[in-house]
Amino acid sequence: MIEFSPKQTEAMLALESGEYSFILYGGAIRGGKTVWGLSALLVLCRVFPRSRWCVIRADMEKIRTTTIPSFMKLEPSGQLKQSPYEYRHPNGSVILFKSENFAQDKELDWMRGLEVNGFLLEELNECQQKTFYKAFERAGAWIIPHSKSQPKPIILGTCNPTFGWVKRLVYDRWIEGTLPESWKYVPAKITDNPHLPQAYIDNLRNLPTYEYMVFVEGNWGIQLKTGGEFLRSFELSKHVSPVAYENDKTLHVSFDSNVYPYIAIGIFQFIRNGDGWIIRMIDELPAIDPENTASRAGQKIGKYLKDRGYNQQVFLYGDRSTKARNNIDDNKRSFFEIMDENIKKNGFITRDCMDNAAPPVASIADFVNAILNGEINGLTVEIGENCKTAIGDFIETKTDKDGTMLKKRVTDPRTKVSYEPNGHFVDLFKDMIYQAFRKEYAKYLNRFSAPQIGGITKVERISKITL
Repeated sequence: MIEFSPKQTEAMLALESGEYSFILYGGAIRGGKTVWGLSALLVLCRVFPRSRWCVIRADMEKIRTTTIPSFMKLEPSGQLKQSPYEYRHPNGSVILFKSENFAQDKELDWMRGLEVNGFLLEELNECQQKTFYKAFERAGAWIIPHSKSQPKPIILGTCNPTFGWVKRLVYDRWIEGTLPESWKYVPAKITDNPHLPQAYIDNLRNLPTYEYMVFVEGNWGIQLKTGGEFLRSFELSKHVSPVAYENDKTLHVSFDSNVYPYIAIGIFQFIRNGDGWIIRMIDELPAIDPENTASRAGQKIGKYLKDRGYNQQVFLYGDRSTKARNNIDDNKRSFFEIMDENIKKNGFITRDCMDNAAPPVASIADFVNAILNGEINGLTVEIGENCKTAIGDFIETKTDKDGTMLKKRVTDPRTKVSYEPNGHFVDLFKDMIYQAFRKEYAKYLNRFSAPQIGGITKVERISKITL
């Protein structure tokens, strides 16, 4: 007999209440996620004879090596068939074990026509948002023959902390108190599992600090590197810390214009450090719908500056393409002009620090990574730990094969809007750095060779031109 922990009991009671169409359980390793989810399906099998349920994981190998062994530890009373995995309860209920298989089937054709009463999405953070909504479409499609008792359609999920769509769709809304009434999130940490040996828990202290915070403490505000990052030298332990706003220092604002998921706005200060500078990000202002317009973004920046009591010049950086004239505005004003105008309406003087022509992205990436790695004498980076969206973007944005930024597009399953989820804070960060430190960038490009040209070095000549 399974002895549920208090958290598992809370999640099970939520299921039994019938009030919810979706229950997400977890948020850290070894919090009893899998045991709860699989036990919940076995309970549903017993309560509703001849019902049908489906377990989905990102790939079949994880089902074979992780989900199935956990399922068998529960000692189910029915029979488990392999190839494909399918459990049949003595009363005729069935649990299917399926791979999401999104890499080979992006339209999820295998789910079309699938008739089940509900789903368990194991490690929901590894699945696609499209699969999540497809599960809602198919849950309840199975009508139990000759039965007066039909289960309500239900989606169950388990998860670890993630910076992806699960965080935005569930966790952030739970924090804000805006989660739909029919959805429930039950956070569970390793400390909520009373069945783990203390020696195992103590051994986890050997994990790196940030991994411990994510996987053991269930901190959703941290994203770990997985390889191939555009900012490959960015390290949480080295570059992220509490930062202070210095009243007497100039504010530098860099932005990247988008509609979705937001207009990215970063607030920086440059702090003298001997003969060099500390590039300090003190705040982020992601302008999310309905603030994702040039005028509203400018108003947002202006309000921020006023709230800070700032009374100096504002230095502006970003992508030069934001200065392109358009036919949306009656006066054909650019995004930059409209945003700049709205900052000035708040009483501020701005200074345009953008360049006339952007250097190759790969070379800027090398320069920024060199700064992050401590290779550029006199330049260091500090990112405020409050800049969680930017930090996540720094880690999630990957490098393409040619050294440029990998720009993947996703489509919101409900709105059908296509957008690039990552790279926006990385863009404003890299643009600001090379625009603010052009001399250092020129020297970096010519670090291996500085031939004399007319009595001055090539490096000095480039510096004079670009500055």
